[in-house]
This record gives sequence, C-alpha cells and structure tokens, in this order.
Amino acid sequence: MTTVAFFNKGTSIETQKNWEKRLSLFIPSIKLVPLLSSEAKQATTALLWKAPLEKLSELKSLKGLISLGQGVDHILNSNLIPSNMPVIRIVDPYMAKSMSHWVILSVLNYIRDTSGYYNQQKENIYKPRDEINFLSVKIGIYGIGAIGSVVAQYLTLLGFDVSGWSRTKKIINGVKCFEGKDGFNEIIESSDIHICLLPLTSSTIDIFNSSTFKKMKQGVCFINAGRGEHVIEEDLSIHCKSGHIAHAILDVYRSEPLPKNHSFWKLDNITLWPHVAAETNPNTAAEQIANAIKCLNENIIPPNIVNRDLGY
Repeated sequence: MTTVAFFNKGTSIETQKNWEKRLSLFIPSIKLVPLLSSEAKQATTALLWKAPLEKLSELKSLKGLISLGQGVDHILNSNLIPSNMPVIRIVDPYMAKSMSHWVILSVLNYIRDTSGYYNQQKENIYKPRDEINFLSVKIGIYGIGAIGSVVAQYLTLLGFDVSGWSRTKKIINGVKCFEGKDGFNEIIESSDIHICLLPLTSSTIDIFNSSTFKKMKQGVCFINAGRGEHVIEEDLSIHCKSGHIAHAILDVYRSEPLPKNHSFWKLDNITLWPHVAAETNPNTAAEQIANAIKCLNENIIPPNIVNRDLGY
C-alpha cells in the first residue's frame, strides 16, 4: 500500500477521493488519507495545497512533498520544512493553456469594453462604444516560465505586441524578452497592459508597489494572476482611485477569500476573480504526480523538483 497524506485547503473529502481515483490509474495500491488523520503517520509522501505544515513533523516516514499546483510558495515560505526535504511542483500544459485563456479573456474584455456593453444592455442602450486599437497596445508579461511563455505566445498569435520579463534571459519566438532590473524598468515604462504571472519568491514579493505603479504610463491596465503578495494592495487601490491605473483585473490576493471590507470591492475599475484563472486538473496532472510519488518511494530524484535557492 502506498499511503499519501493529502490536504487541499477549502475543499471537501470528495476532492480527495477524486484525486485518489485518478492516481490509482497509475498506482493501483495508492491510498490518500487526510493530513490531519492518524493514518497520515504512515505516509511516505504528502500532496498539499496551503496545508498546516506543522503537522508534517509527525510524519516520520515522509520522503517528499508535492504541491497541488505550480506555485510552491505555500510550502517554501515557512521555516518548518527541512532543507533536505524534496519539494516537487506540477508543470502541466493544461494549466498553462487554461491560464492563457483567462488572460486572453481579461485582455479582450478590457480593450473591447465588455463591462460597458453589459451596463448598456441593462439600460436598453444600443450604441457602439470606444475600443482600444489592439495594434497600438503593448503588453508586458512578468514571469515567462512554464506558464507565462505559453500565455505570451498565444497573445502574439492574436496580433499583440508582447514583451516578457524573467530573472534570466529567455528566448521565445515572437516575444521581446528582457531580464534584470533594466529589463524590468523597460517593460514597466513602455507597456499599456501589465500581466503578472511571476512565482512568489523573496525577490518578487511586493514587486508591484507605489514606486512601480508611478513608472507605468497613465491609464494602463494591470492584471495579476501570480500571487497576491506580489502587490501592495493599498498602493494599487490608490492608483486605481486616481485613474493612473485605468483598470485592474485580479485573481489573487494577500488574504483569500478576499475580506468583505476590502477596498477592492468598492472600486468600479477593479474586476475581481476568486483565484480560478488556472486550477489544477486531476485528469491531466495525475500521471506526473503519480510518477513523482514513485520516484520518491524509490529514492529517485523526480522531475520538477524545486530549487530552494530560486524558490521554484
């Protein structure tokens, strides 16, 4: 029997059963047990999303941790995980394509003023509205790794002028790629639509703040599907209120669910989504998770193991 400790914050036992069913196609003897149960003490691996990490110290047979998403900040941003404990992330083409769909939807809704037409319909108003010429729009993507590179390529296929920024130099067909501080400033100052898809690390936390927003052109659109901690939310609210940022489209927040008294709820030029831009799909991610579990149990280094120094 292969026992895996499972925790996915905010989901039901049905989610656990669904994952067990999918993983059993590759590991017939697998059994997923709740991280908080006594059975978890038999687990050799843990499959986690925003778990109470202090419970892991009770799992003496644990060989590795697998994140239920591409992000691993929910595991690494803690001093509770030993430095020699392998952490594995999901790299799933389905998630990359799903994210690209959400980003494209957000960009097109913005430039075609979908909300304006929706409001007109409620008032029985039939007339054209101004739209932004997509040929004149410069899009900057922050984070052009496994997900961001796919998003960038899809946007170029739609005819957009796309630039991307990353920690190290990348080469993506049709995309102007930048790196380092100078590259970051180049995209900040030249883009009309800013899209954050960065991993959350010590060097990217609070990267979008008052200083960053002031460098942006007047009247830009800011889209965040990275992590809420990338943004100082009070600074974003101020720049949305002033109109310096014409519109913000957000899928992630520093506190989730977004508190009812948060200033974002009251701003008409902020569109809010409940962290659904690219959710992990058991149907497409199960095989690589099962492979990671097998590798850990056989003391083999699995694919997509996280570099602790880089944070991803």
